Amino acid sequence: MALRTQGSVLVVFLWPVAVVLGQNGWSVTYTTQSICTLEGSTVELTCSYTYPSSYTVTTTFWFTKMETGVEPEDIGQDPENAGRLEYHGDKKNGHTLRITDLRESDSATYKFRFITDQTGGRYYGDPGVTLSATALQVKVTPTRSATSKTLTCSTTCTLTGNPTYIWYKNGQSLYWPTSQQYTVRTSETESYSCAVKGHEDLHSPAVCVQGQSCNRVTYTKRIICVLKGSTVDISCTYVGYYSTKSSFWFRSDKSTPEDLPRDPGYAGRVKYTDKETWRNEGPSILRITDLIEEDSAEYRFTFKTKNFEWGHSFPGTTLSVTGLQVKVTPAAEGQKTLTCTTTCTLTDNPTYIWYKNGQRLDEPTSQQYSSNMLVVWDSSVNIYSCAVEGHEGLHSPVVCFQVKVTPQQYSKYKTLTCSTTCVLTGNPTYIWYKNGQIVTDNTSPYSVYPNAVDSYSCAVKGQEYLHSPAVCVQGQSCNRVTYTKRRICVLKGSTVDISCTYVGYSTTSSFWFRSDKSTLEDLTTDPGYTGRVKYTDKKTLRNEGPFTLRISDLREEDSAEYRFTFKTYYFEWGHSFPGTTLSVTGLQVKVTPAAEGQKTLTCSTTCTLTDNPTYIWYKNGQNVQDNSSPMYSISSEDADSYYCAVKGHNGLSSPAVYKPKTTVSVSPSGEIVEGSSVTLTCSSDANPPVQSYTWWYKKNGGDYQSMTGPQHVFNQIQSSDSGEYYCEAQNEMGTDRSSTINMDVKYDPKSTSVSVSTSGEIVEGSSVTLTCSSDANPPVDKYTWYKKNGASLTGSEKTYNFTTISSEDRGEYYCGAENKYGHLNSSSVSVDVQYGPKNTSVSVSPSGEIVEGSSVTLTCSSDANPPVDKYTWYFQNKTFQNGFGQMYNISKFKSKDNGHYHCEAWNGRGSMNSTALMISLPGKQTSVMNAAVGIIVVVLVLILCLSGLMWFRKKSSKSISETRDTSENVQGDSSPVYDNISGMAMAPTATQTAATVVQDDVHYASVHFSRFKIQEVPLYSTVQLHQPQKQDEDVQYDAVKFNCPSYANRPTAAQTADEDSYVLYSTVNKPRTKKT
Repeated sequence: MALRTQGSVLVVFLWPVAVVLGQNGWSVTYTTQSICTLEGSTVELTCSYTYPSSYTVTTTFWFTKMETGVEPEDIGQDPENAGRLEYHGDKKNGHTLRITDLRESDSATYKFRFITDQTGGRYYGDPGVTLSATALQVKVTPTRSATSKTLTCSTTCTLTGNPTYIWYKNGQSLYWPTSQQYTVRTSETESYSCAVKGHEDLHSPAVCVQGQSCNRVTYTKRIICVLKGSTVDISCTYVGYYSTKSSFWFRSDKSTPEDLPRDPGYAGRVKYTDKETWRNEGPSILRITDLIEEDSAEYRFTFKTKNFEWGHSFPGTTLSVTGLQVKVTPAAEGQKTLTCTTTCTLTDNPTYIWYKNGQRLDEPTSQQYSSNMLVVWDSSVNIYSCAVEGHEGLHSPVVCFQVKVTPQQYSKYKTLTCSTTCVLTGNPTYIWYKNGQIVTDNTSPYSVYPNAVDSYSCAVKGQEYLHSPAVCVQGQSCNRVTYTKRRICVLKGSTVDISCTYVGYSTTSSFWFRSDKSTLEDLTTDPGYTGRVKYTDKKTLRNEGPFTLRISDLREEDSAEYRFTFKTYYFEWGHSFPGTTLSVTGLQVKVTPAAEGQKTLTCSTTCTLTDNPTYIWYKNGQNVQDNSSPMYSISSEDADSYYCAVKGHNGLSSPAVYKPKTTVSVSPSGEIVEGSSVTLTCSSDANPPVQSYTWWYKKNGGDYQSMTGPQHVFNQIQSSDSGEYYCEAQNEMGTDRSSTINMDVKYDPKSTSVSVSTSGEIVEGSSVTLTCSSDANPPVDKYTWYKKNGASLTGSEKTYNFTTISSEDRGEYYCGAENKYGHLNSSSVSVDVQYGPKNTSVSVSPSGEIVEGSSVTLTCSSDANPPVDKYTWYFQNKTFQNGFGQMYNISKFKSKDNGHYHCEAWNGRGSMNSTALMISLPGKQTSVMNAAVGIIVVVLVLILCLSGLMWFRKKSSKSISETRDTSENVQGDSSPVYDNISGMAMAPTATQTAATVVQDDVHYASVHFSRFKIQEVPLYSTVQLHQPQKQDEDVQYDAVKFNCPSYANRPTAAQTADEDSYVLYSTVNKPRTKKT
């Protein structure tokens, strides 16, 4: 392999620390276990190995990766390492791996492996050698002093060999210090860089000690290797703290710095492509054209300001100029390896081109046609050469044939030898042509009888078009044709001249023809060439001279081999003599990735254009100056369009290349309904064609990848697919994003639900709102409200309001949501209205007459939500000590238990008393006559009282006033029992109605006579109501209180309890009011 001669070579002095692993005579010993060295330098890894004497080593190599059950790969076969690796072995079983131009990616553990001639005779050594490649970096850290800082020349690993450091200040090397650290005073103008002695070209970038505007120079590339005859750009960026007065490039090997354009050796070949004076910073590019090997040198940049000059000792860019050579080495049995070698490693990892017998090899399945190595068979009689893509005109040398004529001793015959500059491989068969006609297949040499008119030419069978020139056997006036060019490649649409020179005696006719035609036909009479072909210098009846065929407006189908023939009176030039092969091509711009952030445009053709043309590049239709190469570098972010042409054929330019221009369309058009099939199509105008399409959708403020491909198909689109979509189209020129398209999927209501405005308890009398929610597109335009087990409610709005909710509003509610695409009911929600006790009542068991001594149970009933949690029982308006349950039991009812019973029901929302229930044992005066007598007595007493009242009114106004005051006070002290009779009769509750069927409904009224100051206990009447079949009547009872004039006549409480003569009964039948 070829290795570049420039660069740093690492010399590491290692103690002989052996690392040995082995068994039964097998071992590998490494000189060291680890090495840390600089990126860009050269390193050597060494080892020795042993094996049993009965084996023979056939293969040795180094590797870095190993998988179980898989043979490790030789790193020397990796194309990435081409030209950078070299193996060296010795007779004592020592082996050295040499790696040049170290890269960070070379950091790995390297292990040695050898293979013998016997099965199972393979071995490798652990643990190997760990190699670390690092770059230098200056780190700036503050010190305790505000005016100084510490500089450290740092690496990612500890360099092997205890190196000596070199420091640069403003591009000038310092004699001291030589340590890894250096303390300096802070300055806004000064920059510092460091290097390792012996590897000055591998220095660190210059850094500022204070701020970012210090004087400094940064070279784009440290080493450049390019082909002889090509053009190179050497560049750097610089910053000047003050305005720059001058700047230039110079060769470091000159005794005094000299601006290169003034150097006579570079006259007409050097220019600064972007030079601007009086600026503080920017790039500076040195361009050298038509490179020669003498241009190999180190180039440095310097600049001056008013008070400063950048140092001349700061290492710059080393340029190496090389030619191409084909090197032949043995390969596997019956094969050889051709290597396209250079004296240095070409920059930018170029693509190699191989030519076989003058024809470019570009079969995509062929092995290593883009590598610098090519494997061929030993028996091949083909001729090979190599070149670098973009520099096809700078190919390596090729082998050609020549016929040598030697006379035979003692004979009139002469010997013809088809000679070459080297011995052709494979014992080829030669073909001989006499006067342009094949005469024989034979090996060289070939004996012929001399004749002054005959000419001979030779070729190798299978490569006839690589024939030698025709030569005369006798003299120099024999019939012969010599083609000016064997191959011509020109642009489609252009004009070409195909020419030859010939010698013939008394020519009678001559013309050009295509060799692929079955019969000879003069091109000027071929309909396919009508108006496009002419002979520019045809003269009849001449013996010799040039003959030129001109074809204009070339087409791709004009590609063919063209031959010339002529006739004399006695002779016709043979038709089988190979002529000139014409290839017609168009221009195409190929886009390939280059260095990070860059792309390379190549003006390519299907064949190598003849005469090494000058290329022209256009950017957005405008000529790009200062670029005549077939390759053009642009930024990866460049969104402009480019095309190329060849100088002199500006109108035959290539199609423009540009990044995609992308749009999105939706099918079918119109509304998108859920469940239908929808297709999004990404269309893009692009050249080169789009490589990939990517679909994205916007969601929650972010962009998410959906799928790839030119179409995004929704077989059954869902509402969840709604959103904004866009596509990105990518080709080699870049990526373009379409505008967004909104996918508004229409669908019927979904997830219909009812929510209640209050999340807590609903209290009777409060305001409550029910809200119907539904996901629909378009939005719901009609709502319907329902109460479960009931009819639909009035209203079609989204909300249903209860301004003052009541207990009757309890129940389960649901709603229906509807739009143009459908209808959906919600699930029901329970509305639980809480309220205090209502319709509290007392019932007695058993019903009917109560027998003294029997058991009586009183039950308190009440409608409440939440249910009643506390009951309180009252007898004669006084609470029982033990009356707190819903039921109160009197185990043995006696006359002392006669009286009024009522209960009070409590829950968390309030309380309510029941109406009083009079319970008494049956008495003696219960007949109808007693009742009638009672009524008469009551009437009489009323009359007497009214008469007395009339008499008292005649008193003085003062007495009346006092009497009124007394009356008011007495009335305020009275305690009538349950006088809200009419209201209860008019609006009985469901509970009361049900209770009436089982037991009597007892109502009481009290009558007070306010003229008496002393209040009497009211007298009550207990009357059994009629049976329930008389639903149209209410029985009301009046209790009449008698206040006798004399307090002495008032009965005692005991008398009231024991005697019934004071209780009068009246029955009043009142029709019930019908419920509506």
